Amino acid sequence: MVRGRRVRRVVLLTNGPGELWGWVRPLAAELGGRGWRVSLRLLPCQFASGAEGRAAASLGLSAKGPESAPATALALWRERRGEPPDAVVQLGGDLMWGRMLSRRRAPLFCYSYGPKRGLEACAAVYTAFPAMARAMTRQGVSPVVAGDLAADLIPTSVPTIEGRGPSKAPCVAFFPGSRPGIRDYAIPLIERTASTLRELVPSLEARVLLSPFDGEEDGERLRALGLAPSPGGLPGSLDGVDFAVTQPGTNTLELMHRAVPFLVAVPFSSLRHVPLPGLAGALSRLPLVGAALRAAALRSRWRSTGFTAWPNRLAGRQVVDEMIGDVTPGDIAARVAEHLGDPVRLAETRRSLSLISSEAPRGAAARMADHIERTLA
Repeated sequence: MVRGRRVRRVVLLTNGPGELWGWVRPLAAELGGRGWRVSLRLLPCQFASGAEGRAAASLGLSAKGPESAPATALALWRERRGEPPDAVVQLGGDLMWGRMLSRRRAPLFCYSYGPKRGLEACAAVYTAFPAMARAMTRQGVSPVVAGDLAADLIPTSVPTIEGRGPSKAPCVAFFPGSRPGIRDYAIPLIERTASTLRELVPSLEARVLLSPFDGEEDGERLRALGLAPSPGGLPGSLDGVDFAVTQPGTNTLELMHRAVPFLVAVPFSSLRHVPLPGLAGALSRLPLVGAALRAAALRSRWRSTGFTAWPNRLAGRQVVDEMIGDVTPGDIAARVAEHLGDPVRLAETRRSLSLISSEAPRGAAARMADHIERTLA
């Protein structure tokens, strides 16, 4: 009797919403399509939305976790006592977890947008852009420039460089974020910004893109404020959008790959909703003084940080605006209206975004899967 080929098994480790939706989604689909049995474990993450399990289930993935750090360590120790997987692929989070699960049992592969501790322990390291690879090379790692996983599920056709026609009402997309605390702050900010912007641009169409991690109650809140919610993270989410207002994160890459001009807005008044890692996070939870410590730490960090939008970081120059500081909804609305009123500037921004996007090879998930399979052969 001829025995069938053994099914290979891979464990994907990930932490936050951006990594799950932007990285795990295309790679799990690619490996699953090649006959791999894909398992997913969600790691502890201060930036988690709380809805990662539900989002994973919508992708057909059964996820374990997330749990507290001690519980995760215990769970991984127990998993090491069973049959080892053929590969462990970490897509976000502290590589301590990947090393813990794979040690002496399975090769560890990692996908990252930049340097992180522990990359030298990986069988292979993948990244999206040559600029990211150069930064990682300085750490003594030789990454494979596989391309941007976040671009794999974005349609290949993007808005034309010339943009909208003269008769089309301008459409601005707002991203409220995937974490409940940030969203609770962002939704009223978006409502005030959109209201002020409509006074400057009466024909405005305002579109609020909810992430796959938001609930129906968020849509109801938006409709109660007179805003039109729309599902984000889908192939057609940005169709017809002329400009966007977002926060730092993987949204800036999605917008770049779609050649949609945008600005990043981080009002300092929002900082009390931003989670902090480690000791700083513990101190920020102290009664009475915690809120002040959090605000001081984050103000200091934002002032010392360079660019936050990925196109700016990749280009090493300002391609899109970043409004960080004591900014108001009126400030944001005025800047958006300024962009909408300057079609030449919008077209130049689209060209720049398209050019930066083209530096990442397309087909990242397939390229990673090919390399993993060659490594294991």
